[in-house]
Amino acid sequence: MILRFTFAALATLLSLTAYSAEPTTGPYVDAGGPAFKVEDRDVPLREGHKYRVVFEATEYPGQPTDINRELTVVGRFLNMHGKNGVPLEDMDIAVVVHGQTLMATLNDEAYEKINGVKNPNLELLMSLADAGVKFYACGQSLGFRGWSKNDLAEPVKVGLSAMTMLVTLQSDGYAFLP
Repeated sequence: MILRFTFAALATLLSLTAYSAEPTTGPYVDAGGPAFKVEDRDVPLREGHKYRVVFEATEYPGQPTDINRELTVVGRFLNMHGKNGVPLEDMDIAVVVHGQTLMATLNDEAYEKINGVKNPNLELLMSLADAGVKFYACGQSLGFRGWSKNDLAEPVKVGLSAMTMLVTLQSDGYAFLP
C-alpha cells in the first residue's frame, strides 16, 4: 500500500514537473515567442503541410517600453511549430499591421520622437523578418497619424489599407488569424 502510494505520488510529481516547465524561445525566433514542445498531443501535425497564415495586429497593450504582445504571438506561432518538427520552409507568415500596433513597427528615430525611448520591438520585428515573416502596414493608418513610410522599420512594407491587404492575402491562400 505504501509502495503504491509512493509510486502514485512520484508519477504525479513527474507529470506536474513536465507540464510546469517554462516555455522557451527558438528555434526560429530567439527574440520572443516562447512556446512548448507538445509530445503527447492527440492530433498529429500534417507532414509536409505548408502553413500560409496572415495575422492581423491592431493593439498595443502596455507601456511604450513594453514589447508588443501581438508580435510575440507571431513568434510563438513560428517557434511552437518549429519545436514540434515543422521546418521553416513550410512556414509562410504575413502580418498586417494597423491601429495601435503600427507603433511597434516604427524605426527608432520616429518611435523615440513620440515616446522618448527607442523602439523595444525592433529586435523582435527584425528576428521575425529574418525568419521570413512579411510585414504590411496600413497606408490609411499611416496617413491618419501623419506618419510616412520613412517612419517605419526597414522590413515593413506599406499597402493601401489593412482591409485591402487582408483581402488580397486571403485570396492568395493565406489563412486569417485575427
